[in-house]
Amino acid sequence: MPLSLIDSSDHIVLVAHKNPDADSLGAACAFYSYLLRSQKKITFFCASSALNPNLAFLPWFEKITDRFPDNADCIISFDCGSYGRLGIEKELPLINIDHHASNDFYGTHNLVNTSAISTTEVLYDYFVANGIKINGKMALSLYAGLLDDSKCFSTSECSAKTFSMAHALIELGADHAVCTEWLYRRGSLASLRVRGSLFKQMKLVLDGQLAVFEIPFVLLEETGATVAECKSAMDEALGIRSVKAVLMVVHLPLRGIKLSLRTNGAVNAAAIMAEFGGGGHTKRAGTYLKQENYDELIQTMMVKITKELV
Repeated sequence: MPLSLIDSSDHIVLVAHKNPDADSLGAACAFYSYLLRSQKKITFFCASSALNPNLAFLPWFEKITDRFPDNADCIISFDCGSYGRLGIEKELPLINIDHHASNDFYGTHNLVNTSAISTTEVLYDYFVANGIKINGKMALSLYAGLLDDSKCFSTSECSAKTFSMAHALIELGADHAVCTEWLYRRGSLASLRVRGSLFKQMKLVLDGQLAVFEIPFVLLEETGATVAECKSAMDEALGIRSVKAVLMVVHLPLRGIKLSLRTNGAVNAAAIMAEFGGGGHTKRAGTYLKQENYDELIQTMMVKITKELV
């Protein structure tokens, strides 16, 4: 990461991706804490006006705004695999910090490590390599991203380095109990309501290898659930013994759909979603589309998934 660009900038905008998770916000919060030492003007931006309340425990959460400043000098993005995920149109020098396999290196400068389990791991490595002291707020923020993207240390990507980083961050002040409480134990009534509906209408195809959820927008309105809350059902479905891939189709207002694909490794989710303008990781990827014939599109995607499963 070019420190000269940061040093020469008076006003820096930290950007989390649309509908941010703990990894995107956690990385941005950690960097916010670091930049406070420089006495620079900082704007913490996210294009989504409604944020997951379960992330409110993160430091500087109250500083997030959906209004991009007019007088910024530099942008630093966190956990954004493509420029479109930023939700901005400003052309400014940009530092892209990420770990997605589908990252297209859109930044003026790119700090991307696709072998990292989270963007907070990429940032943690940067801080350690440059001798930057990690305080308690930074440690909590980095740990939250690590915990979230590792699914509470349950994914196959977890390694000795993952636990070494977790140990170091707890030693530096991260509170494991606080992170797990907010990220995994504070479910809403809406999430319980939608969960029952989702599993009632879930379809299993290909002899149970592929689970499919199709969610009309009216279900989100009736239950009050968010798309993020719906996605938790994908992990549960992937735990079914026969299931190797889970496809979720969410119908949104103004004729848009959100497609999410999660797999156990039998299907390359990022490669499939890249064909539809999306991206992500090998086991987790997604895209957002607007077109007329959704049924045909969904069938086309299912054919591609089927080819990898059989």
